[in-house]
Amino acid sequence: MGNLIRDRLRACHLSLRGHWEPLVSRLLYRASESEAITLRPGKAAPWRERYLNFRGIVHGGPYYIGRGFWMQNDGMFSFGKRCSFGEFARIMNHAPISVGDDFIAATGLQINSGDHDPSTMTPRSLPVTIGNRVWCGANVTILAGVVISDDAVIGAGSLVRENVAPNTIVAGVPARPIRTVERDTAKMWRWSP
Repeated sequence: MGNLIRDRLRACHLSLRGHWEPLVSRLLYRASESEAITLRPGKAAPWRERYLNFRGIVHGGPYYIGRGFWMQNDGMFSFGKRCSFGEFARIMNHAPISVGDDFIAATGLQINSGDHDPSTMTPRSLPVTIGNRVWCGANVTILAGVVISDDAVIGAGSLVRENVAPNTIVAGVPARPIRTVERDTAKMWRWSP
């Protein structure tokens, strides 16, 4: 009799857990969005931190995420230290998406690791990797399977569908190399944590 009761309690707990998780996620999201309205880079964001942890997002340190941040799936998204995502960033993480340190994105960033085979229309997922010290202008879209190397700059409104070489500025639809950029990392701007 004791085992039957214990088994039924476990089944009840598992079914309730499935019902409560979306509600908890929505509540944490709304609290973190309220906090994001007045938040500035480098400042503590306890509700945003709770939301990121609940969704399984791994990060390396101080960060800024503007309001309107949206992520499709739990987990499979990580970013490094001193990263800044502007308002209305959209993360479609069908496969792992990894962002390095010192990443800056203006408003409207979209990263999508999902794709379809053009001939069969079969869905597929390809990881997206973004290196260190990458800067994305407003309304940049990064597609599945792309690797953006360190010290790259992506121009506003660009559609990145191919890999980006290190120290390269790309822009356009589709994004094409414009010129190279040499950075002196000792003189680079850094925010204070």
